[in-house]
Amino acid sequence: QLLLYEALGLPQPQFAHTPLILNREGRKLSKRDGVTSISDFRDMGYSASALANYMTLLGWSPPEGMGERFSLDQAASVFGFERVNRAGARFDWDKLNWLNGQVLHELGPEALRDQLLPLWQAAGYGAGEDPAWERDLCELLGASLTLLADGVSQAKPFYSCPDLDPAAQEQLTAPGAREALKALEQLLPEGELTAAEAQELLSAAAKAAGVKKGVIMKSLRAALLGSLQGPDLLSTWLLLHRRRQDLPRLQRCH
Repeated sequence: QLLLYEALGLPQPQFAHTPLILNREGRKLSKRDGVTSISDFRDMGYSASALANYMTLLGWSPPEGMGERFSLDQAASVFGFERVNRAGARFDWDKLNWLNGQVLHELGPEALRDQLLPLWQAAGYGAGEDPAWERDLCELLGASLTLLADGVSQAKPFYSCPDLDPAAQEQLTAPGAREALKALEQLLPEGELTAAEAQELLSAAAKAAGVKKGVIMKSLRAALLGSLQGPDLLSTWLLLHRRRQDLPRLQRCH
């Protein structure tokens, strides 16, 4: 570039650039680090705004009080080379994941559903027939998402009955667990179910089986989700009950 300016007889401008991006070990990023293009990030489920936000933070420090979550317009309004670091910037996947999660958490249920719906359909979930139910599903799952792909895996047990994992199978062998689920099955209403009614049913079923409420809560989660991990149990149960998916999942645990 300098030779071009000399050949054209033009004054040479001052050049500046942000620091080199390094991997966690402090070496230059390469194909061995797994990502070679912007499209790779998109395919991995990172949003454009989260990636732009993170790349802005690499080698540049925002003013005090600005925080680390901002738009490009906000960054452009305060950007200056006096806040650009001289040392190389290490790429931190944990920070990028955190920022991407913040972007997803800021989406409302409607906007999140708009982004997840094509992914659910591509996964063969049969999604799209009940927008209100799916918005409520997004309301339930949204706070736990880091990548959009998480919204696909976490939604799967809401569209199809999952197998019981080893921990769920073990929970159902606890004394009184199956009896409590059978008692709950017999108490299930055919119509809608509210959160208050669900709490009452759990208490009644636990009493009928002679177990503590914690036993039936863990056993219900195992029956509904096939796992002892997952989103809020009552909200999960109410969503599945709206589609009458709770009864067959309880029945399989006899």
